[in-house]
Amino acid sequence: MLLPSNQPNCTLLHPLDPATPLPSNKIEISDRIQRGPYQPILENYPRTKMSNTLRQFHKEWFKSFSWLEYSVKLDRAYCFSCRVFLHSNGKNNGQLDKTFSNLGFNNWRLGTNKFRTHQLSKSHINSSTSMSNFLNCKSIDVLIDKGNEIQLAQKEKQKLHNRQIMYRLIDVTLCLGLGGRPFRGHIEKSSELHQGLFLELVNLLKKYDPVLKDHLDNGPRNALYTSNHIQNDLILSICNIIRRKISNELCGKKVSIIADETSDVGHNEQMSFVIRYYSSEQKRPVERFFCIEWHNVLSVCFDGASTMSGHVAGVQAKCKEMNSKLFYVHCYGHCLNLVLVDSIGKENRVTFDFFGTVQLVYNLIEGSCVRHAILEKISASMNIKLKTLKTLSTTRWACRSEAIEAIKHNYVAILKALEEISDSTNLPDVRAKTKGLIYSLKTFKFVFAMCMLSPILNLVNKVSATLQSPNLDLHTAVTLIIALQNSLQTMRSDKTFNTIFDETKVACTKIDVSIPEIKRRKVSTKVDYEHHSQHFFENTKEEMKITVYNSVIDKMLNGIKVRFSQDTLNLINSVGNLLKLEIEKKHLQTISDTFGLSFDQLNTEVRLFTQIDDIPRGSNNSTITQWLSWITKDGTDRMRTFENIFKVLQEFTTIPVTSCSCERAFSKMAIVKNKLRSTMAQERLDALLTIFVEQEIAKSLDMEEIIDEFKTLTPIQRRLPL
Repeated sequence: MLLPSNQPNCTLLHPLDPATPLPSNKIEISDRIQRGPYQPILENYPRTKMSNTLRQFHKEWFKSFSWLEYSVKLDRAYCFSCRVFLHSNGKNNGQLDKTFSNLGFNNWRLGTNKFRTHQLSKSHINSSTSMSNFLNCKSIDVLIDKGNEIQLAQKEKQKLHNRQIMYRLIDVTLCLGLGGRPFRGHIEKSSELHQGLFLELVNLLKKYDPVLKDHLDNGPRNALYTSNHIQNDLILSICNIIRRKISNELCGKKVSIIADETSDVGHNEQMSFVIRYYSSEQKRPVERFFCIEWHNVLSVCFDGASTMSGHVAGVQAKCKEMNSKLFYVHCYGHCLNLVLVDSIGKENRVTFDFFGTVQLVYNLIEGSCVRHAILEKISASMNIKLKTLKTLSTTRWACRSEAIEAIKHNYVAILKALEEISDSTNLPDVRAKTKGLIYSLKTFKFVFAMCMLSPILNLVNKVSATLQSPNLDLHTAVTLIIALQNSLQTMRSDKTFNTIFDETKVACTKIDVSIPEIKRRKVSTKVDYEHHSQHFFENTKEEMKITVYNSVIDKMLNGIKVRFSQDTLNLINSVGNLLKLEIEKKHLQTISDTFGLSFDQLNTEVRLFTQIDDIPRGSNNSTITQWLSWITKDGTDRMRTFENIFKVLQEFTTIPVTSCSCERAFSKMAIVKNKLRSTMAQERLDALLTIFVEQEIAKSLDMEEIIDEFKTLTPIQRRLPL
C-alpha cells in the first residue's frame, strides 16, 4: 500500500457489520433481515487481556447461538433480533437489554453463560417473535392494501435489475484496475471521438447487452452511474473489500513490515508498506500491501539509509519504541549491492575506468539509430548474433553483469563498428569520442577487467536474483551468502587467476594488443633507506593480480563479512541446527527467548522429533516448507503435539529477507501514475494500486459484496435502489 504522510485511515467496515447503521429503506431493511446475523469466520479473533489471560471470541459460539453476530470493527458480540426488533412493540418496554442490542458484549470470559442467560430473557424472546412474524407474515400495509404488495414486488424486481447493471459496471472497473489502465479521458463529452477507457468500454458493452443499453438509453439521466464520482466509489469499494479480506487474514497473526520510499511522477514522496505473514491456507509466507498494529509486528525490513536504519533516531529505532522485541533486517539485496559498490569503486582505477568506458560505448552506439544499424550490419556480416547493449544501473550493480556480457560477446564487432563510425561520421565530436573509445577498448587493462569481472558479476547476479524471491526465508538467504563467500574465496587462487590472465592474453592477441611492460621506478630514499622493505612488481601479471584481482575479491569478502553480520544471525544458526536436529541447549534458549516459548516444552518436542522416522531432514528452504506441510497435514493432530516447533517455523518464515516487494509496487506505481495521470488524487492512487497489486484477491471478489460496500460508502442514499 502506498501511503503519503497525511493520508487518513480508510474504513474497513463490512456493510453487514453490526457497527453499520441499519438501512432506512423498507426494501433494504427487509433484505438485511433476510440475510440474518453477520457471523464472520476468522482464523484468529482479536485477543483481550482479562485476569492475566488473553481471551477472544470463538467461532464455535455461532453454532450454539444462531442469533449471535460479531462486529470485527468493534470486537463485540450482538443479538441480531434484539438489535433489529428491540423497539418493534411495547412488550420490551422496561426490559431493554442494551448490552446485546446497542452497546455490544465483549466479556469473553463469561461468554457462554451470558449468551445462555440472554437467550432466555423476555426481551430476546419478544424480539425473536417479532422477527419470526416479520419473516413469515405479510406487513400491515400489504394486508390493508393489496396494491402495496404489487408495488413492493415491482420495487424488488427493479432492485434486482439495478444490481444487474452494477455487475457490468463493476466488471469494467475490475478490467481496467487489474491492468493498471487509465479510466478517464481528457474530455468526456458525448461528441468526443474518445471519452476515456471506462466510458468507451461501457459504450462497447451497450452495443451487445440489452440490459445496459436499456439503462443508458431509458434510465434516469441523473443516475446513469457512469460519472467520475461513481468510478471513484466503485474503485474505493473494491479496494476496501480487498483490504478487509487481508485484515481478516492478519487478525491475531505475527507479521513483518517491509518498507521503502520513492518519489512519484508528481514529485510526491510515496512510501510502500508490505506486510509479510504466514498463510495457514497456502501453508507458506505471503506478502500483502497493508497496515497492522505494532504489538503484532515481529520484524521490520528496510534499506541501509540512515533515515531508515539509524539505531538512535531512524525509523528502525522508532519502530522498536513501539515494540522492543522486533528484529531489524537490512535488505539482503541492498547489502549485496553495497558490497559491489565498495569493492568496484573509484579506488580501483582499472575497474572504475572500465565501467566508464562501457557506459560511453552504450551512449554512443545506442544514442543513434544510424550507429546502432552499423553495429547490426557488422554483426550480421561476421555471423555473430548481436546481444543488446545494456546501460549501467546506478542502483542495481548486480545487473551490470548483463552489460559486461554484451560488451564481451560483441567485442570484436563493436571495435569494427566504431572504426566505421569514425570514418563515416560528419560530426567532429562523434569522431573524437569514437577515437577515444577505440583507444580505451584496445588496452590491456580494459580487456583484463572484462575477463575478470564477467565470472565474478555473473556469480553475484545469480545470488542477487535468488534473493529477490518473495518466498525466500532467512536461513536460505544466509546459506546463499555463505555459498557466495566460499565461491569467491575459491576464486582467490593462482589457478583461477592464471585462467583469467591466459584468457586475457588470447583476447589481446586477436586484436593485436600487446601486454605492457612493467615500469621500473626508482627506489624512494626519503623515508626508508633500506630498499629491501619496498616491493617492486616483476611483471604486469603480478601487478594485475595484486593491485586489481586480489583487491576486488578481498574487498568483496570483507564487505560480505561486515554487511551481513546482522542481529538475526544467532537466530538463523539456531533454527538451522533445529532443522538438522543437531541442536544444543544454547540454540534452544535462543529460539525460546526470541519467540516467547517455554524452554522445557520446546526441548520436549525436539526430543520427540528425533525419534520419528518420516520427518523431513535438512537445512534449506524446501525443508522448512516440508516441515510445515508435515505438521499441518490434514487428519493428524501434529499441530497440537508440536505447537511450539510449528510456531517457531511459522514465525521464522515470516521474517523477510529483502524489500524487493516494495520496489515491485513502485514499478506498478509508475504504470498507474504516469506523466498523463500525474494529478491523480492520493486516495484514488492508493485504491487503484491495491487492485493492481493484489490481483489474485481482486479476481475472486463477490459482486454482491462490492455492491453492498458501494451502497454504504456514502452517507446519502443512492439514487438507484440497490
